[in-house]
Amino acid sequence: MSIKYRLQEFRRGLGPAKKELLFTLRRIKKSPLSIVGLVIITFYVMIAILAPVIAPPVNPDPFRIWRDGFSAIPKPPGTPVTDDVALRAGWTVHYFGVAEGGYDIFYGCIWGTITAFRVGAMVVLIALIIGILLGCLAGYYGGIIDEILMRFTDIILAFPGLILAMALVIALPPIWALDIGLIALAFLIFLIHLIACYILKIRKVMLVSLISLIGFLAIYIWALNSPSIAIIALDVSQLDKVLIALAIVGWPGYTRVIRAEILRVKQEDYVEAAKAIGCSDSRIIIKHIIPNAIYPIIIMASLDIGSIVLTAAALSFLGIGAPPGYADWGQMISFARNWIWAGFQNPWEYWYTFTIPGIFIFTFVLGWNLLGDAFRDILDPTLRRR
Repeated sequence: MSIKYRLQEFRRGLGPAKKELLFTLRRIKKSPLSIVGLVIITFYVMIAILAPVIAPPVNPDPFRIWRDGFSAIPKPPGTPVTDDVALRAGWTVHYFGVAEGGYDIFYGCIWGTITAFRVGAMVVLIALIIGILLGCLAGYYGGIIDEILMRFTDIILAFPGLILAMALVIALPPIWALDIGLIALAFLIFLIHLIACYILKIRKVMLVSLISLIGFLAIYIWALNSPSIAIIALDVSQLDKVLIALAIVGWPGYTRVIRAEILRVKQEDYVEAAKAIGCSDSRIIIKHIIPNAIYPIIIMASLDIGSIVLTAAALSFLGIGAPPGYADWGQMISFARNWIWAGFQNPWEYWYTFTIPGIFIFTFVLGWNLLGDAFRDILDPTLRRR
């Protein structure tokens, strides 16, 4: 019996889901874009995992770039290390040179990979959750809910993304206070209203309860001004503010895409059949609608990771992103801003200060863009069977 015949027999014994998975893996294998993008992203994943080995930490905070003195002039690659603490940590030379202020470029680029993954993954995850939640509510229920959510989405989209992110990073407070009394009382009101709506058989119980909860919070904050039972102070770092700002800027795009897909999918026969046999709205959305509407925003998310990292790097370059001395690619280029023109005048003098961090940003974003294009060709149902 030939190997080809055995493979055919093996595929016949698989279910539809496994056959579809095998087809997807074959498409990935045949797509050169996916291979290149996957290799690039895998390379950066390995750098992020092995960062403590490749670039041993010198400071107690590993994301704080260690400094070899406070030199105002950059030093070229191969310069010997003179700092005693760095020497004890195993450093002998500056592999990529020293930036203005004595910051080691190699260390900043290696640990900046973790920062890039953190920014890209966290922002996309938060934006996806918000976008899917609001898009499902707007697309499935329609009516006044759709109008309110979509007009609010249009307001966010009306502002330029980078400008709005800059304003939010500056405006967000460094310390957030959580009122335990407010949270406990609001949860109690929500629970009582939920039980009452269920007993009275009011349709769309969760929606009515959420509206009542929002109304209660508004009255509590703006009118009653009740005393607090306890306060929890949450210290928000500068990078956390960047993540929150980028997520606020990024969710409207996912909301509009998932809403459009849900408007299409909810007209399908299998959704009507699920309604006919008495399935609840939550079951229809989770089991039938979202699995068939999720692919476009997965493709969109893979393409957005690169642009989010670019935006975060731009904020750091402008001085409102990562804090000074934090391992971030945008900040590494910010250290070189005084030497970029000098490098153009004499390309062999200070090229390393901005070229090396720029290569890291370029290849990282390129990898995600190639992977996103491959995902589009593989996961898009209108293209995958061509």
